[in-house]
Amino acid sequence: MDRMACVDVPALPLQLLMRGHPDLVDQPVAVLERDTPQGEILWANAPAQRCGVLTGMSYATGLALAHDLRGVEVTADEIAEGVVAITRRLRRFTPHIEPSQDHPGVFWLDASGLQPLFASLEIWAHKVQRHLRRSDFQGRVVVGFTRFGTYATTKAGRGRRPPEHVTVFRNATAEQQAARAVPLGRLDIDPELRDVLDKLGVRTVGAFVDLPTAGIRKRFGRDAHRLHRHAAGDLLLPLQPLRPVEPLTRHTDLDTSETDVHRLLFLIKHDLDPLVSKLATRQEALAALEIRLRLDTSATAPRAERVEQIRPAEPTLDARQILNLVLLRLEGHALPAGVTEIALTITPARASREQLRLFQQHSTRDLRAADRAVARIRAEFGDGTVVRAYLTDGHLPEATFDWQPLAHVVRPTPTPVSPRPLVRRFFRHPRRLPARLRHEPDGWMLRGAQHGHVIHLHGPYVVSGGWWRTPVLREYYYARTRDDAWSWIYYDRHRRAWFLHGEVE
Repeated sequence: MDRMACVDVPALPLQLLMRGHPDLVDQPVAVLERDTPQGEILWANAPAQRCGVLTGMSYATGLALAHDLRGVEVTADEIAEGVVAITRRLRRFTPHIEPSQDHPGVFWLDASGLQPLFASLEIWAHKVQRHLRRSDFQGRVVVGFTRFGTYATTKAGRGRRPPEHVTVFRNATAEQQAARAVPLGRLDIDPELRDVLDKLGVRTVGAFVDLPTAGIRKRFGRDAHRLHRHAAGDLLLPLQPLRPVEPLTRHTDLDTSETDVHRLLFLIKHDLDPLVSKLATRQEALAALEIRLRLDTSATAPRAERVEQIRPAEPTLDARQILNLVLLRLEGHALPAGVTEIALTITPARASREQLRLFQQHSTRDLRAADRAVARIRAEFGDGTVVRAYLTDGHLPEATFDWQPLAHVVRPTPTPVSPRPLVRRFFRHPRRLPARLRHEPDGWMLRGAQHGHVIHLHGPYVVSGGWWRTPVLREYYYARTRDDAWSWIYYDRHRRAWFLHGEVE
């Protein structure tokens, strides 16, 4: 059975605030919903709690209890950057990490297959916890078998043997018993739901799970029904790890050394524009630009390197603004020798919707020029060469869309969504797969040895029909291979064969 771990960094906004202001450790500090006297206190540190400051109070009430209370608002961007930073640190211990979208500070980790690297899961969990502590984060680590079981146990604070907070369950039964004993007040649930359940005498996860499933949605709402399904094990979602983000870098080797500043600026612009476009597709902006210039001092002396850091007043997607700053920097400091290599590295930051909207409005793409290019392609290769997909009414997946000629090129209008959904890309014509062995002693090599064997198979999802032409009976599955790739496959009952219909990314 695969193992899953949950890492909980409690009160993440408060921990981020204290990491940025270590001088406030011994002073009462609170994180506010908004920086006003009536702003609600979301988190308070230990000195503030000793003064009687509690979450849910207004900032003015907290000041009445502690006159030196420091109230600070932590923005959503700062929290998101903290989640990214912790995710980057946790990748030292496993490549598959899923940060929680609903509870910042909660992370699920794939703990399977680590025995060759670590003597035991206990040692691995202790290393994770100690690494967080060295990074000035206080966290709890629970290794178990299910998403909800590990999450609930971290919130209960099990394994409080100082100085570490680590729990490793030997079997799924022990995890289930521990999760059932967790008080509902420890979970991040709606306070109104918690108070209503408390009046009914339902104060633990086990008591909540024992409630009849049929009446949960009707009496307590959709969120309570979803929580009940998670706790009861009826909604077992697989781990959905974030893929590592590729660094935004660009490298150019020059045939001859270049000394002219304006020509260097043109070369930098040539590399900067595609990087800024990629930033926009990732819903990010440029916070800093590092320029590395390799200088050719002489034919015999070792090459020197010059590094320039360009920081705009605020993260931006305006390449013209960045180039102006680059020009000022290059003109202000004369180059001692010609440049032979240029390397650009971008430090990203989250972009606002206004920045993304302005980037789209000021795009340098000429749609008329694109239409002229499409017309030339049609004239040379035929009218059916340039097409676009459109949805149709069809029973089978490959019949739900068709192609029609593209009349005009239009500007894309993507809509930012969070969390980003999984995309199922399927082939117009399914690809036949090799036969599946009955016993599979080494696992089913679905797509060859380079992808590894199948470790999860979700399904079947039956699609039948086509009685008006040829009867179709397919059993669709989502198959996860060892390299964490998801495939969309089906077994054709009439043809008695397996087919690959698409991939999930």
